[in-house]
Amino acid sequence: MKTDAQSLSLLIGGAGFLAYLALKMLPWGGRGEVYAAAQRRLLEAKGRAKDHALSNAQRAAAFREAAGAALEGLRRPGLAAALARRADRLEPGNLETVGLMGLALRRGARYAALERFLWKRLAELEDPASQGYHRVFDELLALYEGPLRRHETAQVLRRLRGARD
Repeated sequence: MKTDAQSLSLLIGGAGFLAYLALKMLPWGGRGEVYAAAQRRLLEAKGRAKDHALSNAQRAAAFREAAGAALEGLRRPGLAAALARRADRLEPGNLETVGLMGLALRRGARYAALERFLWKRLAELEDPASQGYHRVFDELLALYEGPLRRHETAQVLRRLRGARD
């Protein structure tokens, strides 16, 4: 076996990586009691959401609860967005679902998906004076002014909103 510097550094690097993986697998390696509790909440909520004996509103609430656990406790925005999307299919237009979906997609940096979702919601809302319409509109403005950096689009939307009010 060669004992030159390059082989020795590769051996040390590999051992360090294995040690890192072993530490991540231990319960105190970032996945403590909070993570376990969130995982239990997620599984319980998903179980309720799959119960077809419940109403669509109850199942949607269970999916929202599961999405909240995935987002806050497990730090998995992609999973949270998927669960919120299922809640939205069961109970379209729910403001809590819209907010949860917006937060999950924003944390997952899925801005194009968030933009499509918000425009779809805006198109489905019939009353431009409703609270839901204003909330979705504000989310869209925040998206254009923030991560998408499309200030001109946000400015035009603000003008259109001012002309309607």
